[in-house]
Amino acid sequence: MVTAHSFSFAGEDPEKAARAYAQAARRVTRPSGAVVFAAGALGERLVELGRAVAHAVPGLPVCLAAGAGVLSERGEVEGQSAATGLIWSGGSAEPFSVTGQNAEAVGSQLSESIRQSESSGRNITALVFAKPNGLAPHVLEPLSDLRRTRVFGAGTVGDAPVLAIGADGQLHRGSAGGIVLRGIATPLVRASAACRLLMPLKVISKTRGSMVLEIEGAPALEVLSSVAGNLEDQPLVFVALAPPLSPEASARDPALDPGRTPERPNVLLRAVQGVDPVRRGLLISDEVRPGMRLAFAVRDAKAAREDLQSAVRDVLREAHGAAPRFAIYINCAGRGSSLYGQRDVDLKILKARLGELPLAGMQSSFEVSEVGGKPSLQLYTGVLGLFTAPS
Repeated sequence: MVTAHSFSFAGEDPEKAARAYAQAARRVTRPSGAVVFAAGALGERLVELGRAVAHAVPGLPVCLAAGAGVLSERGEVEGQSAATGLIWSGGSAEPFSVTGQNAEAVGSQLSESIRQSESSGRNITALVFAKPNGLAPHVLEPLSDLRRTRVFGAGTVGDAPVLAIGADGQLHRGSAGGIVLRGIATPLVRASAACRLLMPLKVISKTRGSMVLEIEGAPALEVLSSVAGNLEDQPLVFVALAPPLSPEASARDPALDPGRTPERPNVLLRAVQGVDPVRRGLLISDEVRPGMRLAFAVRDAKAAREDLQSAVRDVLREAHGAAPRFAIYINCAGRGSSLYGQRDVDLKILKARLGELPLAGMQSSFEVSEVGGKPSLQLYTGVLGLFTAPS
């Protein structure tokens, strides 16, 4: 019995792409849901692709989103027209779209659409996609109220809407949307930032609005200057943010126990948006609060590879022997060949651990995964969602 299958299509014809999708769907025993990712000309013609997909496999709920590139276990496709996707069996799937007129409305409507499914039981997963227009980190705050739902997803690329096609075949489009999965095991999700930290994570001690004024008592601008002053080639310096350490985590802090190996930090990457030379502060994001931890970082291919390898190991360790069924991998458009100088680097890391597991995903404008228990907007990050069957 085949419980999941992926497809990959290179070309510009929506009808031919839909036939590849239909062939994959026929290989799945009693398919219950699907996601389709498109790029290039197919991404621009996403509505046509959606109509062709709905006609090719009537009655199958599916969500469609456009990215800068697409990927499957067969390879990554960048710089050309292509589509990939996943079809799976088990549980139920409910695609949805929202049409918020501004970024704040989008966040609230996403949350409300997903919340309607939380009353139906456990094992709820929401894949969410949104156009990046005006979407700031605080817009995702309403998703933090979803206590029983695992949320991850991505920002789309281009002008195409997010499409939702229900079991009735009706196509709905919006500035954001996604698909809610119920009745299958919630995925194990890990995020891997493509960065090298220039310093250990340190506690933010003073902020004012979106500005970090002091880091462990030192002016933030001085801390930045001390770690970035000798960088070669003037790379773009980011801020890596992490939640405050809990008392339990503090007790495990390797600084207090030099014999302990430090854990892989789960960080959010943010740009330095401005400098206040008078107060010697840095304008970062409306998320910053005293007590959060901060480090400065640069995009780094070697660190990205090593961190993704660690993330995949973490996921498989957490699976506790459960059999992997399929995976979704959201990869920032700032990774891929623009980071590594060649294609398929991240995919080879995934396949080294997951083998020929059915997998699909896209290159995104931003990523969404949980940090500190809250769905958060990510940058320059790869997000892996591994769906398993109980052992």
